[in-house]
Amino acid sequence: MNCEQELTALREAIRNERKNKRITQEELAEMLEVSPTHVKHIESGHRKPSIEILFGLAKILNISLDGVVFPKNETPHDATRGKIERLLDVSDEASLQFILSVLEALREKEQADVR
Repeated sequence: MNCEQELTALREAIRNERKNKRITQEELAEMLEVSPTHVKHIESGHRKPSIEILFGLAKILNISLDGVVFPKNETPHDATRGKIERLLDVSDEASLQFILSVLEALREKEQADVR
């Protein structure tokens, strides 16, 4: 089975999210408990990540493997909503409560502006 297109999308997602989070390949390697060369090879396509490494990458970089492998024709709104959901999934209760209070305050302001 040839999955080159999916593997290319995966490599790009890994590289892009790592850079967006300002994580070096060396730092990512340390988090995954692999060598920096291994991370470089995954990003360049010389190696395919094992399932364990793939799960580790998804958690550390907060990427949806489904979204990478089975992309949908998303609107910008959908993409933003997906990013928010992934961030909420890894937030602790105190952070969720704070986010909820901010959203409620924004909604109240919007309703006051409409009146």
